Amino acid sequence: MARGAAATFGLVCLALAGCNAGVGGGPAGSLPATGEGGVAGGAIGKALGAADQRAARAAEYKALEYGHTGVAVEWKNGGNHGQVVPGASYRVNAYTCRDFVHTIYIGNEQQSARATACRQANGSWQPVT
Repeated sequence: MARGAAATFGLVCLALAGCNAGVGGGPAGSLPATGEGGVAGGAIGKALGAADQRAARAAEYKALEYGHTGVAVEWKNGGNHGQVVPGASYRVNAYTCRDFVHTIYIGNEQQSARATACRQANGSWQPVT
């Protein structure tokens, strides 16, 4: 998704829903360090077990909070693994947002999803796409 389109979508989400419609099925789709919400287990990775989803969500949080643009944050749990590649951060109103791509590998199967998340005042990252 182009930066302008992502920013526009983020603005619409912020205005209409307060960014409470997350991708991952967590309480509000949040991505705190403990790992609720996120792309893994939502848009992709539905076959991941609970421990895999926790590892994947922790990698999403680490990539969004601390990651360098274009540098993969890897995760592994047993035979399943993946990586989260964050994009550059940008501002949408009072929120810092980042696009990211999460790729997971379950056995020989690869799944990828592209999403955007915005950092909330409580430190969590709220998926908006």
